[in-house]
Amino acid sequence: MIFGDSTFLVHTDHGRIVYSVQPHHLIDRPGSTLRERCMNYGHQMAVCNAGQWYRPGMREPIVDARTIALLERVPNA
Repeated sequence: MIFGDSTFLVHTDHGRIVYSVQPHHLIDRPGSTLRERCMNYGHQMAVCNAGQWYRPGMREPIVDARTIALLERVPNA
């Protein structure tokens, strides 16, 4: 997992999701929020549900402490 300027954390009813978004989808558009653009155009990188981080699909938990620390520092969308 590589995190950069186009990685954002989105809060949903089901938990927290980290998305990687291509820079051309980050451009502000009327009637569209960054959160919506992340969910519509982003690539899901990790999901946090009930305090546990998982890889996309929620079948494989992420247990590496360094990776979890990075996920916790991703900025909110």
